[in-house]
Amino acid sequence: MSLIDQLNGILADLQGAWTESALMLGGIAVLILGLIKSNSILTKALFLIVLLIGFYLNLSNVLSGEILSDAVSLSGQTATFGSLFLMVASLLLLFKRGAEHITEYHFFILSMLAGSLFMMKANSLLIIYLSIELVSFSSYILTNFSFKKQGFEASIKYLLFGAICSAVMLFGLGMIYGSTGTFLVSEWSSETFNALFPQVGFVLLLVGIFFKISIAPAHLWVPATYQEAPADATAFMSIVPKLAALVLLKRIFDLQIFVSDHWVYSLVLGLGILTIIVGTLGAFRQRNARRMISFGAIAHSGFLLPFALIQSSTAYESFWYYSVVYAVMNMAAFYLLDMYERKGIDEIDDYKQTSKSVWVGATFSLILVSLVGLPPLAGFTAKLFQFTTLWEGYSSFGNSQMLWYLIVSVIATVGSLFFYLRIPREIFLSKSEDTQSINLNLSTKILATLFCIVLLLLFFVPQMVMEAQQLLNNVHE
Repeated sequence: MSLIDQLNGILADLQGAWTESALMLGGIAVLILGLIKSNSILTKALFLIVLLIGFYLNLSNVLSGEILSDAVSLSGQTATFGSLFLMVASLLLLFKRGAEHITEYHFFILSMLAGSLFMMKANSLLIIYLSIELVSFSSYILTNFSFKKQGFEASIKYLLFGAICSAVMLFGLGMIYGSTGTFLVSEWSSETFNALFPQVGFVLLLVGIFFKISIAPAHLWVPATYQEAPADATAFMSIVPKLAALVLLKRIFDLQIFVSDHWVYSLVLGLGILTIIVGTLGAFRQRNARRMISFGAIAHSGFLLPFALIQSSTAYESFWYYSVVYAVMNMAAFYLLDMYERKGIDEIDDYKQTSKSVWVGATFSLILVSLVGLPPLAGFTAKLFQFTTLWEGYSSFGNSQMLWYLIVSVIATVGSLFFYLRIPREIFLSKSEDTQSINLNLSTKILATLFCIVLLLLFFVPQMVMEAQQLLNNVHE
């Protein structure tokens, strides 16, 4: 093939990376705008325009399969989740943010978004590593955007832990390449990993992926990071990189390189169970509301993991539904946490001072009830789908570990009642002599109400999410 033909092929393949290219160019444009005129309204407007362009390019992309020398893989699944990630990023505009370093903030959000899109589409070991690093370095910097000593400490801890996970993952990538002779994930098979050496390399690769999903024991960075990072950045970090890593993991396990009774498969299931236990038990001990939600997010990582391991149409549809609901719940929870924190309400015990703010307290309580997984909110349907997927996996493979996963999930769901509902208990049942009225503006009350309405609609009409998935798949095809 001549050089001209190679260049034409690369240019044709670049159509599949238009969305990521638009986000990266948009990030540069945001920086340039900041140099010319630092204006929060103009920066947010440009940020929204970049996201809208990215959304349009994501929908208009008709390519599928491997592109860019097979380094990137496109499918209806990646296009569908790409649309979800772009919509989550647009919801960040709902958060209040001052003018300080607003240009840099939106640049790093766009960088993290582009890295997450590349991560879930990665078909090359090199792209996997680079995309995870792009997401990680953006996250390290955003963690310190509170510009406080505690934020700096959390950022350094996050960086050090991430550096260790990155080194372990890089070593694993070298082991896989050395034993298989290929960088491409699509060329893997069960025969490729029939020896111990590549299997160990695969486990080391999982360390880097689990670092982004916050699967135990790679979850240690989560509590301090979620507590000290700005609420909007925390909401984004808790949703987009986690789901992107799960999509990547699902694509890998869909290759069926390990059967259900293989020790690697069993190890991943065991770590998922451990993650649910650690997240649930850790939340009981927390007094800070954000740290409690962060441990709940760790537990949700464990709830999400089986969707990546079980290959069936039910598992994929359940994964999509749980992802959408999880995105709405987390975005709503961190939005209201941010509103309360601006009024000086940080600790769970402080919420007893807000008993006069009945409407916002009621909406926040409904969101927390959805995080538990109780009807009539969408969190219940999401948990039901997870239980169904695990039972289907147990029935199909006869793996007793999946049955234990199901039992632990049910027990953890019941246990989460006792920490998620601590905030509603403080708001409505505790008495405080210095009770004050938290005067949140009308827009906050409207947004909190809309979040609750969405969660109610997704419970009563869950087919909305499935139809949206089908519509996005049809547009891609």
